[in-house]
Amino acid sequence: MNTNMFALASGLSDHDLLARVAALAGKEREASAELVAHLAALEARPSLYAAQGHGSLFSYCTQVLRLSEDAACNRIDAARVARRFPMVLDLLASGAVSLTTVRMLRPHLTPENHEAVLAKASGRSRPHVLELIAELAPRPDVPSSVRKLPSAACPAVPVAAPAPMAPALEAMAVGAPEPPSPILTPPPPPRPIIEPTSPERYRVQFTIGKESHDKLRRLQALLRREIPNGDPAAIFDRAVGGEAPTYPSRDG
Repeated sequence: MNTNMFALASGLSDHDLLARVAALAGKEREASAELVAHLAALEARPSLYAAQGHGSLFSYCTQVLRLSEDAACNRIDAARVARRFPMVLDLLASGAVSLTTVRMLRPHLTPENHEAVLAKASGRSRPHVLELIAELAPRPDVPSSVRKLPSAACPAVPVAAPAPMAPALEAMAVGAPEPPSPILTPPPPPRPIIEPTSPERYRVQFTIGKESHDKLRRLQALLRREIPNGDPAAIFDRAVGGEAPTYPSRDG
């Protein structure tokens, strides 16, 4: 049956395909909420998974239920929230909030605020949820810093020596072309960070090249009177605000 799933889906009309996808998404949300509820009950009975040789619910989820580590963490955190605030199960089943949203909000939910917070988070994207968290738990501004990153050279990957070949196979391999060396690709660069830290305050982190770095240092020198500490955040704010720096003339 599983091998025919794609064939069956491909044979649906446009209208039926859209309807089927929506129905399956709804069933997946309901099944996910039901699993979270059962995990909440299972965590209250640790002897059950301990009898299966697992010292934690996480171990049981990853090894027995075959969930990925991220999926297990999301569901376990949601289960712990559901034990305190059962209303979250209805929100998960309806799709009003996601497992990730519940996991992000978990440290900030209290008996006094959970209804209002979950209502504000309903239907919101991750950036909006981060802004909500910044309101609930504002953090101080991070200090500005400029530092040189380490070399991005890709480390060599150790390759195990091949096992000895049988004489017959070795004779057959004589004159055969050598296999191509593995291509070492560097890891992808980290994504720039833009996250709220408190209401209307954001932390921004990105990487610049030497040319941009030199321009920044020149701007720090030129703006020493207006921005004595050379704060890159203040210079950036002034630049995007449309205020051009005043350059001294060469005549002094």
